Amino acid sequence: MSKSIQLFDGMTDEQVQTILSKLPSRKYKKNHMLIFEDDPIEKIYIIKSGMLKVYRMYEGKELILGFVKKHEVLGEIELFSDGNALSSVEVIEDGEIYYLSQADFTTLLYENKALLKNIFRIYNQRFKALNRQIQNLTFHSVHTRVCRTLLDFIENSETSTDLIIQHTNQSTIASIIGATRESVSKTFKDLQDEKIIALESKKIRILNLSKLEAYANI
Repeated sequence: MSKSIQLFDGMTDEQVQTILSKLPSRKYKKNHMLIFEDDPIEKIYIIKSGMLKVYRMYEGKELILGFVKKHEVLGEIELFSDGNALSSVEVIEDGEIYYLSQADFTTLLYENKALLKNIFRIYNQRFKALNRQIQNLTFHSVHTRVCRTLLDFIENSETSTDLIIQHTNQSTIASIIGATRESVSKTFKDLQDEKIIALESKKIRILNLSKLEAYANI
């Protein structure tokens, strides 16, 4: 497990286990609010299991900025900005999370120089993802945005070889791409009619990946 934690990339198992053995953890149930937007944030979180939703409220509507899953880190941006939480974070799948204070995390950075390099790499990944999301919202139709979002889920899924997307629905997709539920529903119907996707119980199955990529202008 330790080798898969993005924050500890390049470190030995022994180094990582030494760090994790000193960290407290807590189990969280689905729907628990871990962080509220604009509240002070004083901890760094490392996801041991489960999944979190990161979002902001805009004009009374929820805009999903992304998801944080197993082995990923959360809260490090506020560490360097010395500000309040930039967004709200909700647990959407039962899980367990390691946590440590910002002071302890700063100490870790001084003791393990590889961590700082990994932090910048994580920043870069998130910047690219945010830039891609802005481009989708600005330049593409709802149909294209839906297809691109489905591909993003497949790319980031731990079971991508199965071409199955879990823990999402049409309302979630609408919140991600900034569209109405009705317009997303119409797109889903079109994709089903063309046998590109199939909706199953709490799952979306990709039936024709190459055609989905074509519609996403990849």
